[in-house]
Amino acid sequence: MTANNVVRIKDYLPPPPPRQKRQKSQYELYRLPFFNADAHCTWQVKPSGNYFDDCETGRAYAIEFLRSCDGTVGWSSLLTEIVKDMIGAGPVGTWPDGGVRINGIVVGFIGTIGNQLCMVASH
Repeated sequence: MTANNVVRIKDYLPPPPPRQKRQKSQYELYRLPFFNADAHCTWQVKPSGNYFDDCETGRAYAIEFLRSCDGTVGWSSLLTEIVKDMIGAGPVGTWPDGGVRINGIVVGFIGTIGNQLCMVASH
């Protein structure tokens, strides 16, 4: 037998499909400072304790989030994930009257998103 008359199985098998590129996760696509990829969390923040400063941090986070918009369906679903994780993180305590106390980072973030929505809707 020579090499020319040996039957090779690979000659009868269909070629393997091309390798698909792995899709990037939202944590790889959008490197936002409040994301924690290791914990699979889109809202991991630590309030400073100063409500005003925390509101400013939330405002800055919202602007960074909005600037990351790439027009994809993936990006459009991020706000839902972020709010879900905000709710999961819970309040930072209670007021003297027993009411829930929300951290200023959340207030600044959501307030800025709301302001931007109003500006877009009015044009």
